[in-house]
Amino acid sequence: MLQQIVRSKRIPRELTARFFSQSKSVSVSAGTADRSLVETEVDGKIAILTLSRPPVNSLSLEMCKAISAAIKDVESNKKVQSLVLASSNPSTLSAGLDLNELYNPEPERLTKFWSSVQQVFLDLYGSRLAVIGAVTGNAPAAGCMLALSCDYRIMTTSPSDGRPPMIGLNEAKFGIVAPPFLGNLMLRTIGHRQGELAISTGTLFTPEQALQIGLVDELIPFDDVLEKSKETAIEWAKIPPHARLASKMLARKKYLIELTAKRKEDVEDFKSFVLDDQVQSNLGAYLESLKKKS
Repeated sequence: MLQQIVRSKRIPRELTARFFSQSKSVSVSAGTADRSLVETEVDGKIAILTLSRPPVNSLSLEMCKAISAAIKDVESNKKVQSLVLASSNPSTLSAGLDLNELYNPEPERLTKFWSSVQQVFLDLYGSRLAVIGAVTGNAPAAGCMLALSCDYRIMTTSPSDGRPPMIGLNEAKFGIVAPPFLGNLMLRTIGHRQGELAISTGTLFTPEQALQIGLVDELIPFDDVLEKSKETAIEWAKIPPHARLASKMLARKKYLIELTAKRKEDVEDFKSFVLDDQVQSNLGAYLESLKKKS
């Protein structure tokens, strides 16, 4: 299927609605989503989606379903053209995947979990909305995935005293690897060689480093990040939506189609990797180290 798509350079009929009209979706059902895990607020042509799963907005199956459901809810309001992605925890956008979903997992739930992670990526990266990331704190691993999926990323500057927030794909540090769709997005965003080094070593970047390599687009003092993100969302909402979405798809359509065509394969590859004895041992050791720190 993928070869046919690439050769024809056409979007299959079953994908057209997802990436353009939004009238249908290839999504995992989010009918049972726990809406308490996210908060949404609509203000004219913009909406604010606030992640709210204490303590650090880690991505569980339920959290992923809630995010996807919230995005679809906002997209159903045709007046809304921009979305600000924010966090109720000022120190963390998201700490990444909930590793409890990966350690000694029940296989059926693991399948559903990874499908839900894929769906969050597809829903954010392929949204008809202009998505502005308000990154006031740390965004490691899948937290960085959320930021990378946005159209524009605004991050807080490092504080004059104290530890700066960090962003990047640090999966290698705890014994797993970023999925191809995410790793390749990192390579496209910051450049192949810089991205290869960052992924291989699990590097996390300070805000200033992230701006320098193009991982984020703008740095703002902490207290102003959310307001600046709203202002930016308003500016993006002024762009004629059909032109903006068509332009977005020039850059993203190919990769959305590729992942959609290979979702089952990606799930099976992920499960095979996670269930490997050595990976399970690495995850167990990492989780144990976190317990000792807490």
